[in-house]
Amino acid sequence: MRGFIFLYMNNLERVRPEDFDVAELLQAAREGNLFIVKTVKPADCESVKKNVRAYVQRIDSFVTCPFRASIDALWEDVFSCDELMALLMPKPRAKKCRDFDKYSVMRIIGVLREHGVYEQYSDRKYMALLELTGEDCSYRSYLGAGIEQRALIVKLRQIVTVTSYLCIRL
Repeated sequence: MRGFIFLYMNNLERVRPEDFDVAELLQAAREGNLFIVKTVKPADCESVKKNVRAYVQRIDSFVTCPFRASIDALWEDVFSCDELMALLMPKPRAKKCRDFDKYSVMRIIGVLREHGVYEQYSDRKYMALLELTGEDCSYRSYLGAGIEQRALIVKLRQIVTVTSYLCIRL
């Protein structure tokens, strides 16, 4: 029973072992008054970073020559920016994107593609590598959408500029 919250007669109540009454529970179930809601753990930053890394590594073949050696460092810089990391965190009521916010990842990839980090291939080519399902999905339209908050675009541009400068110096 661990990790569940029982709703009985529209009252939200956490069940403790010493207060657990099996007969009352069975009676409520028979009457149709028992509902079980699974609790969902919020994602932690490290698991989101790991999942995003694995996701964007699928398109490493699309990284342009100047950024090939530093694409991992670029994404680490994205992860180190608190505002961009907050954008990647899954939303509390997300049904599709539970590991990370794929829509935001698509927006970031789109901005990076505009700034020469990734090749200018079609959105379909990107989706073929990213989703691995062979089907069209709703995330594709977000590749060209960009990021709505100007401050985040500026931060992302700064990350690209610093990474490209470091690539030239190496």
